[in-house]
Amino acid sequence: MRNMADRKVGWLCTYTPEEIIHAAGFTPVRLLPGNGNFTEKSEDLLPPNICPYPRRILSSLRSSVPENMEGVVVANSCNAMLHLYNVLRTTGDFFVYLLDVPRKVNEQAVDYFTGELIGLADYLGRRGKPVTAENLVSSLALYCERANYLQKLTDLQNYDLLLSAFPSGYHGLAAEASGLSPEIFTAKLKQLVEGSSNSCKGRKDDRPLLLFAGGLSSDSLSRMLDGRRDLILYPENCSGMRYLLKNPPAASPGRPAAAGELCRAISRACLEKPPCPRIFCTSAREKHFRNLLDTMPVKGAIYHDLIFCDLCHYDYLLLQDLLTRAGIPLLKVKTELGEEDSGQLQTRVEAFLEIVGQEE
Repeated sequence: MRNMADRKVGWLCTYTPEEIIHAAGFTPVRLLPGNGNFTEKSEDLLPPNICPYPRRILSSLRSSVPENMEGVVVANSCNAMLHLYNVLRTTGDFFVYLLDVPRKVNEQAVDYFTGELIGLADYLGRRGKPVTAENLVSSLALYCERANYLQKLTDLQNYDLLLSAFPSGYHGLAAEASGLSPEIFTAKLKQLVEGSSNSCKGRKDDRPLLLFAGGLSSDSLSRMLDGRRDLILYPENCSGMRYLLKNPPAASPGRPAAAGELCRAISRACLEKPPCPRIFCTSAREKHFRNLLDTMPVKGAIYHDLIFCDLCHYDYLLLQDLLTRAGIPLLKVKTELGEEDSGQLQTRVEAFLEIVGQEE
């Protein structure tokens, strides 16, 4: 029988509670789209006029399932993900669980999502190990330690240090955080932070910041932006800061708590993370963007508008209005998360960055 530590569960949306997956004895691994072309099988199973993220994921899973992956948790974050769930549960060789995520952030939403998380914990516990209060406290402590070192790395305000360990900057940091086991990733962070905190003390990076907002980034677009030394790339998207700034609730080993109580704390933490465009609260997104513009030296912004994603389309209009008022240049680009038209895209991005570099 395979070692429990080798068993993985894939997830897609940042509202998915990794702590519960980990408490059930699995390693949570985020499924990200590759750059390959859509397979004919995927095109037959999902229509071409929906978001490319689930289509890319389906294409990848039909080509090759990650080693030791026993299941996938699909968050019902939009209609496209619901379509993906319906296809995977009838065609995949692994279990598929649908996690319903509220579109509002209030006490009723916390109550509802708590029930969803208790159901997820029970489901995973029957396939791994029981999600007891003790196991949840242990997993929460590990994810809190990870979040603590992520905060310490951010507090150093040294972008060169970040690039030295993660050549793709914040994108690379998020990719490793969501793709490695929390034990391995936390150990790497600890070594990086504790080995560099003294040498970086007192430094403050004064390079201008390029805000990268919108939908999940394509690899080709990320490569054009990641690792630049003339500016700090701040990916606001869910493959960047919306994931990295998601803090788990603290759980004290010395304070007894029921598993349901811990699920409620996780529910609140998930829903109160940096808001996604899918949340039915324009004011929350506006407040989020205003805070970024007020506290960071944003010199320009690129918005990645996923093709066929209505949530991105409306979110772009909100940010466009705020940046126009602030006099900050903005470039909107659209991709299908692949290599299509990458040459033309690179020309547009480089021209925009040249304009940003000339801004006083």
